[in-house]
Amino acid sequence: MTADPVRQRRDREAADAWSRGRIALDAGDFPRARFWLERACRIAPDDPRPRFDLALVLAALGDSKAGDELEAIAAGYDCSAAWIALARVSQRDGDRARAARALDAMLGRYEIPPDATFGRLAGEIARSNGMQGWCGIAAGERLRIEAPRSVVHEEASRLDVTSDGSRLLGSPIDLASLRRIDGIVEADGAGMSGWAINWAAPSRSPVLVLVDSAGRWRNIRPRRMLEPAVQAPFLPRHGFRIGARTLRGLTPPFRVQTAHGTPLYGSPIDPQLVAGLEPVATRPVRRSLPPRARLCVVMPVYRDIGTTEAALNSLHASLDEPVPVIVVDDASPEPGLKRFLDEERRLGRIILVRHRVNRGFPCAANAGMRAARRRFGACDILLLNADILLPAGAPARLHAALYAGPDIASATPLSNEATILSYPSRGGGNPAPDPAEVATIDRLAWRANRDAAIDIPTAIGFCMAIRHDSLAATGLFREDIFAQGYGEENDWCRRAAGLGFRHVGVPGVFVAHRGGASFGPAGAALCARNLALLERLHPGYHALIEAHHQSDPLRDSRRRLDHARFRIGRVRNGAVALVSHDHGGGIARVVEARMAELRAEGLRPILVQPDFSTTEERESGIGAARVTDGHSNEFPNLTYRLPREIDRLVALLKAERVKHVEFHHTLGHHPLIRSLPERLAVPAEHVIHDYSVFCKRVNLIGPRRRYCGEPDVDGCVACIEEAGSELTDPIAPADLVARSGAELHAARRVVAPSQDAARRLRRHFPGIAVAVTGWEDDLVSVALKPPPVGVGHRLIAVVGGIGPAKGYDVLLDCARDAAARDLALSFVVIGASEDDAPLIETDRIIITGPYQEGEAGDLIRRSGAHLAFLPSIWPETWCFALSEAWRGGLYAVTFDLGAQAERIRATGRGLVLPLGMPVQRINDALLAWRPDLGDLNNRSPMPNLRAIAQY
Repeated sequence: MTADPVRQRRDREAADAWSRGRIALDAGDFPRARFWLERACRIAPDDPRPRFDLALVLAALGDSKAGDELEAIAAGYDCSAAWIALARVSQRDGDRARAARALDAMLGRYEIPPDATFGRLAGEIARSNGMQGWCGIAAGERLRIEAPRSVVHEEASRLDVTSDGSRLLGSPIDLASLRRIDGIVEADGAGMSGWAINWAAPSRSPVLVLVDSAGRWRNIRPRRMLEPAVQAPFLPRHGFRIGARTLRGLTPPFRVQTAHGTPLYGSPIDPQLVAGLEPVATRPVRRSLPPRARLCVVMPVYRDIGTTEAALNSLHASLDEPVPVIVVDDASPEPGLKRFLDEERRLGRIILVRHRVNRGFPCAANAGMRAARRRFGACDILLLNADILLPAGAPARLHAALYAGPDIASATPLSNEATILSYPSRGGGNPAPDPAEVATIDRLAWRANRDAAIDIPTAIGFCMAIRHDSLAATGLFREDIFAQGYGEENDWCRRAAGLGFRHVGVPGVFVAHRGGASFGPAGAALCARNLALLERLHPGYHALIEAHHQSDPLRDSRRRLDHARFRIGRVRNGAVALVSHDHGGGIARVVEARMAELRAEGLRPILVQPDFSTTEERESGIGAARVTDGHSNEFPNLTYRLPREIDRLVALLKAERVKHVEFHHTLGHHPLIRSLPERLAVPAEHVIHDYSVFCKRVNLIGPRRRYCGEPDVDGCVACIEEAGSELTDPIAPADLVARSGAELHAARRVVAPSQDAARRLRRHFPGIAVAVTGWEDDLVSVALKPPPVGVGHRLIAVVGGIGPAKGYDVLLDCARDAAARDLALSFVVIGASEDDAPLIETDRIIITGPYQEGEAGDLIRRSGAHLAFLPSIWPETWCFALSEAWRGGLYAVTFDLGAQAERIRATGRGLVLPLGMPVQRINDALLAWRPDLGDLNNRSPMPNLRAIAQY
């Protein structure tokens, strides 16, 4: 897959900002460090590492947000350095209780750092909280106690330390956490390689043990420090390789485990077996429907008593008739979970199989299925993860699906997290619903899809019904290859398919799945390893899955379920359909506000946007019509591919009693979307946000990245031939004008946000009526601060996303001129640009990075800017960036073009310069201009700049 160049550029920008921020932090320049680290966080909001450095800077600056940021990072990533920093900051700021909580969290799970100041900090926090002292584990598992008359009580993997009957700071100590080592091992030629993470002492290489099948062992010490995994960004990985020489004289399979016996993911492993893997042979046989067998449930269990208890309770409540439930305890490290399972067995609710050592999901599942066949003969299996929630009747319906055809091997329901069977978003990542929500979604799924069974390439093992004849023919999961799990059910399904069986998704059943609960940070590496093995065993497997994604046979089923849920939100007064693009920005802000107005009027807003889920849609630039009522991912399957599904879209909108259609933008839509008013027999309204009604470039920017001057049709044709079209509609410029003219004349209402935009529309479409309604009220008072007198250096704020139309080239030229003439002038972009690096390289521009809604005003004020410059070179219809500048307290300078100039002239809140003014004169104006405070409206520039304005 080709890497996204924009994403690569943003990654470089984030790395550069983080590096600059750390350099400033090391130098003690905290304000500068804050700027660059905030920029890094805006560009890469999912990376907590610059967030942590920023929290340290905030702490150094005495910012009250530092503690909350540190706590969020510490709790979210269980980062020892963040817990210690939080303890220091909280103690300094007088929040003694928070300091104690932070150090408790750190001491209970991490080694004491080799820092002489740490002991003093711990003692101070303990004393200020009325405690006798503190305790923790030092390197080498040495218990350190700093308190008189201490008593230690050990139970299972927990140490309770007290003094005079009161617990010490740091107690109880969780020995299991302190001994936690996660990692992965995989075959590497005739040897093995992998990595491990030492959670308790991240920087220290852990001791690992290589054990063969005869119990012989050898110590392994990782020698290479690797970058952290994405899932554990604060924890370095320690890499190792075990060559053939080390394995000589040992008998496979091998386990690579911690000093306390916990195997790394990928163990046990036989490098020679992996090296010799051959594609699985296929021997398809025509299948006949077997006699119906009884159902038996198998549930492997490892950790998390709360989740496991909820899963078992939902299972028992879902059963229509008695069904044996076999639970396999895969050597759970949690005493409470073991006791719970023992009680469940005592009550006769489960049959319990217990492993002495953890052997992984495939082995545990096989143990359960073997136990089922030993006890009950040829039985069908419902294999369940211990992090599911089943609705009433789900086991029976899945069981019935196994007998919907003679050759069905497995049946899997929809779930919030089930790869190819995920719902509502088919890519997964949907939040797990609670039991009531599960019942509601399942009820609607059954109503929408009944007993449908859709062919899929593989079952998903979280909830997988398996028919007895396919299990007998195919065998069990391959525990010799897939270790702790992931991919074992996919391999089993493809082996079964090779024997003439097929697999079905059951969209009439919905089961909740927490997903990923059994995997730690090494889980992603195990998944990648096992997927590679799958491709070797079943060449073309990944292509098969991709073909399934592209054909998407479950699309109609998901859409029917979305539609059933969508109908619940129907309102008595009817609805209004709003057609828009999916690019966000100012249009999204207006549409969101309009939808809120409609809701307040008792109407249901229905937003229709383009959806680009398929490769064909992305390549063509024409998406399916996606319907929502304003919640971003609530109904992702209500998509309609035009033209063939236009009638379905119209039927949905008619059922909602749409009163009229508002066109905000049709970019990315099929041209047939424009026929909605006629097909619905309702009026249309057109809301103008740019000039796509007559300009195929949308914003009147021509091939030279300058305002085109709005030429005749021949000029438009020449422009498109050279610069290309921003519209995916292949319509010719003359036909675009003719079509738009007919639509605007026929519309019930045409709305533009400025007189300038209305005048341009009337010039291109004589005779149309345009209502002018500003998106904001410019009569609302704002407190503007004029540039100070006598300040040697001026800082100019440039607000928004700065691309060609917003004046990127003008800004770059201004910065280069300021540097060349050594002017006392620099710029801060409050936002982002099409390419930050050339701007930053001038040494006259710094860039905050993209901001969130409502954040710009604070960024402007904090920047210390003296004046705003809006270098936009297209006639904007409104310009939200201008509003942000004013809200930030700045007068603004712009060019004599569009709504930006109109609004400044009407309010007197800035200076208007001629478009095309030489860059030197622009910079001179930015350096010299101040508002004439004697003219309360400030509608004209200062006299000494008239010559500039007349240039």
